[in-house]
Amino acid sequence: VREHARKLLEKRIKKPFFDARYGGSAERMSLDEFEEGKQWLNETFHLIRCEDDCLPSVNWVLELAKAAVLRYGVRGLVIDPYNELDHQRPSNQTETEYVSQMLTKIKRFAQHHSCHVWFVAHPRQLHNWNGGPPNMYDISGSAHFINKCDNGIVIHRNRDPNSGPLDVVQVCVRKVRNKVIGQIGDAFLSYERVSGEFRDADKDTAKKAAVAAANVAKAPQRKG
Repeated sequence: VREHARKLLEKRIKKPFFDARYGGSAERMSLDEFEEGKQWLNETFHLIRCEDDCLPSVNWVLELAKAAVLRYGVRGLVIDPYNELDHQRPSNQTETEYVSQMLTKIKRFAQHHSCHVWFVAHPRQLHNWNGGPPNMYDISGSAHFINKCDNGIVIHRNRDPNSGPLDVVQVCVRKVRNKVIGQIGDAFLSYERVSGEFRDADKDTAKKAAVAAANVAKAPQRKG
């Protein structure tokens, strides 16, 4: 929790929390800025934590999220990551049926409470991966993730220096149900190490990243 709070504070104050190497020559946040940031954290975020050793279930998360909506007026819920929830299911229920039922519960919660839900899921282990971004069907569990979501976004970071800039993140919008919200396409963001912010990449960097991404997409799958 403390580490998560530190990262949020650095994004808010735009200064490093520690006087450490990652901050470079940037000035460390002051005590007054720290206190202002703590107040902002308390007013903006409400953490849902499972203190027990057991994994939390989706029903458990939604019950506490409901309380946060009613008590604090929360309008956004981030479930991160899906892979660490308790996914026990009846023996007569397939994984596909379970995922479909779970996503239906989450959508009903969002609609009933007017609360946007960001559901973060990591891809399964990819075979013959060529280094490009995964797609929505690569999420471990079921294709229902892309079928039932309103908006599907893939966040990908290049890890091969020969394939483009390493500090650029590719944001792949793969599904948009309502055209008023936006459209399918890619965007490129640069990572600011000091504050942990992501900003629009400059035109030259974005162009290089886009060309590299296109080349990776054309590359044959690796044998493995």
